[in-house]
Amino acid sequence: MARRSSTPRTSYEYFRDVPLRRLTFLLLAIFCLFGMLGFLIDLIELRQKSLAEVLVWTIFTGGMAVFYLLTIIRSPRWLLFPIAIHVAGSLLIRVLIVPSVADSAGKPIDVIGIRMAAVASLALSVLAGGLFLQFIRSEGRRAVRLQTELSVAHGIQKTLVPVIEKTAIGCEFYGVSVPSDKVGGDLVDVVELKEGQIFAYVADIAGHGLPAGILMAMFKTAARTQLMDSPRLPAFLERLNEVLPQVKEPEMFATCAAILLKRTNAHFTLEYSSAGHPPILMASRSSQCVERLAEPQFPLGLVASVSYASRELQVEPGDLFLITSDGIIETHDSKGSEFGIERIEGILLQEISSPLPQIARNLLSAVSAFGNQADDQTILLFRVLL
Repeated sequence: MARRSSTPRTSYEYFRDVPLRRLTFLLLAIFCLFGMLGFLIDLIELRQKSLAEVLVWTIFTGGMAVFYLLTIIRSPRWLLFPIAIHVAGSLLIRVLIVPSVADSAGKPIDVIGIRMAAVASLALSVLAGGLFLQFIRSEGRRAVRLQTELSVAHGIQKTLVPVIEKTAIGCEFYGVSVPSDKVGGDLVDVVELKEGQIFAYVADIAGHGLPAGILMAMFKTAARTQLMDSPRLPAFLERLNEVLPQVKEPEMFATCAAILLKRTNAHFTLEYSSAGHPPILMASRSSQCVERLAEPQFPLGLVASVSYASRELQVEPGDLFLITSDGIIETHDSKGSEFGIERIEGILLQEISSPLPQIARNLLSAVSAFGNQADDQTILLFRVLL
């Protein structure tokens, strides 16, 4: 998934991403408001002006105000450019259009012109206010829609991704997903199968909001259906890779790391595989070191007809495993540094014998203290009991 800055966005940065068509009412309001100033200046100066002069100054003043606003919003580093145009344009208008003060001296005050300027100022101020209100209403409706979408997505995530605390076949599992402000599609699931087997995975849907939440729901449904048919890891990933392109937008995809834990008498075998996901971390109790279990393969839903592979290893009692999403690994501090896998490994070794919920809390607390959350943060911990 693409990285996003965790620094709070300013209002200028918000408007920088707003399409120009949504800024139409705001820009027209700015144009009318500053165009009105031209008529107000006429009232203050009580000076005779030609209709052409008044119109030129009105259009120029309103147009430059819009130009300044767009420059500040889109490219503030180019602010000197509209300033230069403003100065040059003012001089040009004064040379070509504006009559000299001497030409106007001694002429009687144009009462009709003053009245027209007053009426024009009033009309432009009313129009500017109406355009501002229309902009606020349109953006307000959009904000309400986004808030509703966010609430629905949060509801989907809470329903489909509850906290997992489970003990089965001599192993304990703990899974939790902490959604970001913009809800994404992180998913953690643990399924107990027949004949002493546990299937568990963490998936990360690229994107945010309701589309990612809906695709996450489809992912979980397809995953559970496939496990009823065949719990084989390669078949699991290959089936999801076939299904996802039919129910998603072209640019969306999913990463996934999955394990199949098997128990035969007192022996445990771990089969693992991944599709574009961060490595599974195994903290060995006996050697006091962390191994990264990685299987570099394509994410799900990007390339058709991909074959996926898996690997197996023997697991000893006390071994601790962690599957996480990139929302934890890629959390940035104020200097732009990542939290990184190395810090996670250090926490795992330090907490290797601690209860799983405590390890999860300590890890999330360390990430929170390191930097602001910019993406969903998902953890799946499991350990073979002694």
